[in-house]
Amino acid sequence: MKPSNGEKSIMSGIHHTSFTVKDMERSVAFYRDILGMKVVWDSVQAGVQFKGEVADNLTGCPGTELRIVFLGINERLIELVQYTPVGKPLVDNKASDTGSAHVCFQTENIQELHKKLSANGVRLHCTPQNMGGVWVMYFRDPDGIVLEAMQGDPLT
Repeated sequence: MKPSNGEKSIMSGIHHTSFTVKDMERSVAFYRDILGMKVVWDSVQAGVQFKGEVADNLTGCPGTELRIVFLGINERLIELVQYTPVGKPLVDNKASDTGSAHVCFQTENIQELHKKLSANGVRLHCTPQNMGGVWVMYFRDPDGIVLEAMQGDPLT
């Protein structure tokens, strides 16, 4: 998509989407074991520390230390960040809240995914819904972050 004013965009792409999580081990297990993503990079395993003045300036959260894990699926990345000390939890957040965001995962079998999520106690908003020939559903990760799954492509 080109900028509407005919000028070339200063952006060249999207590298990743990031979520702040409370418990990295729990979140990695969810995204890896339930959703099937692969751990691509882990700051702890790599021996990289994110703390101090640069991290404080970058995040605007002075005095915190970050653990970062990148997970991938088909060359797409999600970055999980755990801050120590932990910030405020999401409480009763809704998909309609201003600033709310979500990632949409593609699947070839949304019914099977629904069964797997349900069997693992994942918070589901609903059963898969048919939206004009495309099947979609919303669900939550362990921290209450809204996620979506889609079977089909509404743009084709």
